Amino acid sequence: MNRFLLDTNVISELRKPRPHGAVVAWIHDLQDEQLFLSAVTMGELQAGIERTRRQDPLKAADIESWADQLASSFQILPMDTLCFREWGRIIDRKPDGLFEDAMIAATARVHHLIVATRNEADFKRLDIRIFNPFKNS
Repeated sequence: MNRFLLDTNVISELRKPRPHGAVVAWIHDLQDEQLFLSAVTMGELQAGIERTRRQDPLKAADIESWADQLASSFQILPMDTLCFREWGRIIDRKPDGLFEDAMIAATARVHHLIVATRNEADFKRLDIRIFNPFKNS
């Protein structure tokens, strides 16, 4: 049974008023124990919430409530020592700007997960197994 680490763009898609049908169908076909989030994704979501808060505090509060629900309903994997060591292996000689993606990739590699992402190009450069639920069904 395949297990997936959801990239930020996949989990964010599910919050949209009209999420991509292929993503919704794919998620519904999986068991809860097949789905994981990285603490890095939670950090990326929080950074987005803080940017939103400066412009629209009510919208930010709504998104933060959703993020709280994610944190309590998904298995959140930390960036621990094993993950950071793997991150160091992955990021060596890679372009700057891939730090968060490399952390997600490291978490996936340590836990033997497939990264579910729309961002295929960057993750392919990180030599990690990926799945694009936006175009695969």
